[in-house]
Amino acid sequence: MTGSVRIIFVPGMKPKPPERIHRQVLGRCMRAGLERVDTEAAAPLRDGARCLTTAAWNHAFYRRHRNIELDKRSVERILEESEPSNRDIVDIEAFARRKTRILLRMGHAAPLFSSLFARRSMRLTVTETHRYLMNWGGIARVVRDIVRSALLDAWSAGEQVLLIGHSLGSVIAYDTLWELSHGERRENGRISLFMTLGSPLASPMILRGVQGARLSGRERFPEIVDRWQNFSARGEITALHPRLGPHYGEMVELGSLEALQDCTGFYNHYRDRGRLDVHTSYGYLITRPVAESIAGWLRMANAVG
Repeated sequence: MTGSVRIIFVPGMKPKPPERIHRQVLGRCMRAGLERVDTEAAAPLRDGARCLTTAAWNHAFYRRHRNIELDKRSVERILEESEPSNRDIVDIEAFARRKTRILLRMGHAAPLFSSLFARRSMRLTVTETHRYLMNWGGIARVVRDIVRSALLDAWSAGEQVLLIGHSLGSVIAYDTLWELSHGERRENGRISLFMTLGSPLASPMILRGVQGARLSGRERFPEIVDRWQNFSARGEITALHPRLGPHYGEMVELGSLEALQDCTGFYNHYRDRGRLDVHTSYGYLITRPVAESIAGWLRMANAVG
């Protein structure tokens, strides 16, 4: 007999395809990753991946969708080539070395996005992050309520929950968990595993801006998570500070969390129309470390049988 489970995926920044289409593509990538490491564990992701939900906040934030046609060829490539090629590894390592040299020049106290990374896309990222953290026009409450609603639906159905937050989505997920742990918006549900992918939660700007940042002790952190696993691929820029343990490990010491594990140094070899993009969620879900973690959770939750 299998248990009832829900995987809730909180996307990262930038517009995404319409929710149904995006969920289908995420489900394909997640299933492909699982089939590499544990064929039986992939079963809940077959037949339409009904156990997978996306907390689709992006349209409320950007007011537009991304055309999935822009991603189809890149997604098919990584589904067909689940392991990085020699060229992928060479390119990722070259990029990682450039990042290290820049960090040494900047100093480790540098903000998340330096002028040294000031491409137009990065400047937009700074603006989007500030818009969320400063709650411009009440947008932070709007997007957190989307995550909150997905969690309440799962809890009301008696489902065990794996919450996955990618990029800025990990920050939105974290803040939602804090709200669900404290104050007037508190709820009694729990997250058996919180997984963060390419998370900027350790950046100084976000450390100062997350919910609870000005508090101390247990009030500072979410209280409804059993385990937290953080994944940061080699060469990440959004997760410029890839390890969350030094900043959130106090949760374990306080008894708010059973364990926090950082997994770094693996390769996300996704290419966006030929250009390397180690941050993309589609690529993360296919990587072996992430797939092994999801498979382990599904087995622990008795969802494989």
